[in-house]
Amino acid sequence: MNGYSYLEDTQELKLEPFREFYQTLAEAKLESFQNSIKLNEFIKPTKIIELNNIINQKLVEKSISEYPLIHYLIAVINTPSAYQANALKWAIFNIQCIELLDSKEHAATVANLCRRFRLASKKQEYHWLYNLLPPLPIELEDLLKFLNKAETENRELLNRSTPNLDEKQIGQLANLRVIYQYVFTQSERLKRNRQSSSGAKEAPQTDVQKISRISLDDEQTYQTHFEKGTAKQPREDKTIEKVEDHNFEFNPLEQYSTTAQVNNLKNKVLHQNKNQLMSKSNPRVFDLPTAQYIMRILFEQAETSPIHALLLFSVLSLTHYKELLVFRKNFRLSSKRKEITFSPENFYFRQSFDNSKFKDALLKEYMMNIGNSFTIPLPKVYFDQIFQLKKWDKADIDSDVQEYLRRISDGLTFHLTARNLPRLISDITLNELGYELESKLLSGENVNSYTPSHYYSMKIVDILDIYSQTLYLVCPQLDTSYIEEFKSPVTFGSQQTPDLPLVKSFFKELDKQVRGNPNPFNTLKYYSIWLWYVCMIMTSARPNDAFPPNLDYLDLDNCLVAVADKEQRYSGTIGRYLPFNNFLRDEIQSYLKYLKQFQNLMKACANQVKTALIQEIFDGQCPFLVYPKTEGYIRNLELADIEKNSPTIVLQRNWTRHFARYFFAQHCDEDMLNGIFGHDGPMQELFDRYSGFQATDYDHIRAAQDKLVELLKLKSMSTFNGFLIE
Repeated sequence: MNGYSYLEDTQELKLEPFREFYQTLAEAKLESFQNSIKLNEFIKPTKIIELNNIINQKLVEKSISEYPLIHYLIAVINTPSAYQANALKWAIFNIQCIELLDSKEHAATVANLCRRFRLASKKQEYHWLYNLLPPLPIELEDLLKFLNKAETENRELLNRSTPNLDEKQIGQLANLRVIYQYVFTQSERLKRNRQSSSGAKEAPQTDVQKISRISLDDEQTYQTHFEKGTAKQPREDKTIEKVEDHNFEFNPLEQYSTTAQVNNLKNKVLHQNKNQLMSKSNPRVFDLPTAQYIMRILFEQAETSPIHALLLFSVLSLTHYKELLVFRKNFRLSSKRKEITFSPENFYFRQSFDNSKFKDALLKEYMMNIGNSFTIPLPKVYFDQIFQLKKWDKADIDSDVQEYLRRISDGLTFHLTARNLPRLISDITLNELGYELESKLLSGENVNSYTPSHYYSMKIVDILDIYSQTLYLVCPQLDTSYIEEFKSPVTFGSQQTPDLPLVKSFFKELDKQVRGNPNPFNTLKYYSIWLWYVCMIMTSARPNDAFPPNLDYLDLDNCLVAVADKEQRYSGTIGRYLPFNNFLRDEIQSYLKYLKQFQNLMKACANQVKTALIQEIFDGQCPFLVYPKTEGYIRNLELADIEKNSPTIVLQRNWTRHFARYFFAQHCDEDMLNGIFGHDGPMQELFDRYSGFQATDYDHIRAAQDKLVELLKLKSMSTFNGFLIE
């Protein structure tokens, strides 16, 4: 058995009892112990005494790291009764994993696996692991999915300040996932090797590239080296090690290098210092206890103190108190982006945002976003107190405000000022509830400066509800029932984005123009325009005369298209390349097939000159969409032709990018969106070895495009019967 290599006898130490216990566990089948499992089914009480004697007498002066498997086995035996059954089942599972690792090269992984479960069996603060792990039996691949999901969910809970596991426990869970991932990778490699080596000749001797991945918490480092004269191995043969801050162990290279050991230890100390520093609170950002302390003082004094009521309204309206001191008849402040009204009838503040405006009033009702503002009411109960300030001198108000803020700050390490007080709500919304975009909107930051709003639309489902959640966190005593009557969804984003019914009806009309047209010239014209719109909304490219491109820049086999729509590059590259789905591939192929039929028709009824452009398209010399200007002349499709086709619909030229941004934002993450829309950073998405997309992003984007086809109810034009497109 492979595990025996960790249980070998020495001159002083005889480990035969451990090997017997190990063999019993290795031969056990988890399926046989689904109902109950007991320790005496695997080892007799007399043997347990013998094993404990070996530990206490022979190994007491030995390091645990020298014999990790022995200490794990004895920990399983001595596990508290509440966790004994679970520990035995996981011991069987883990020994199966150890048997998959058939080489001493994997000793570090085996040691880490034994250590993790030894602690879970031995120490109370690690017992949580047995409660978290799924029931056995389970496939290794399914276990990896479970651990990955559990790690992700617990990190999200930790970020929202509602943790189920602390940071250290999540790190231990990640460590376990890395170990099992390594075991799974090695087992798959061994399967492939066994399959390929059966009846095959000995592999030739060649150089092998080996990759070592070292993980330090969530940071990863890759090291690559070459070994000469080694039999060819698959690239999956990687060494994965987990380095932990408290575990000063050295790899084989570092054992013979003092410099490497010193650097290793220095890096660990720096990492510990960084963790300690990052765990401290930001002195310039409101944390929840500080916010609650401030709000409690303001709330308790606001009903009797005009200054406290003013400061409370500064928090609730996210506005500097001086902007509230406008004592006109209705006590109202109105600026370009914020409007605040205090009157016996109306008590609210409205926040608006500058954004791209839609010029055509006829189509305004069909736009997805017709306004970018939200209104939040304020409690009327404090109206009388605040209105008393109308009789006060502004210098006295300023003096009292500074004095009251100083008194509140005396009990805090946080430096409270009139300038940062209005930020209290937005800070807590971001850091405690995790609503990043909503926090920016509440604080009045222009949505254009936060997201690429010109190509963006997002529905904030009841921003007042998020505001209410924050108020409940910072001041649970405050009655927020006055907010309920104002609740309504608010949409933010580009005002150039047409809504879904308009886009669906638009493509439906384009479809009608193509089908059933007896004039082949008109069919080709409308067919080209329809396909142009399909290409633009699928790829989100910027409208220009060079896109869709020549056939040389289309890879129909792999569904990739090269796009050069942003700027000219002098680096021998084309811009970026984008994936497209099977629907668009089939439609391009159908269009090219129709062009061939049209070319044959032209040859039969006209001279050779009129078909030259079509031949140039198939030769890759010009863009593949054509436009019959007259019945005797054909040229490439131009942007002016697109605009002339629907002169009454005054949509912005790149409205397809606006709508596509709205759609893809629901299905793709921000990194994918940047790659799709050409908003990526330097050296990304160039048409060379650098790419802003991950390997799995292509299928993800194509799946989103399939959903877009279903959403818009696009129909295929592959129904050409030799005369009409039906």
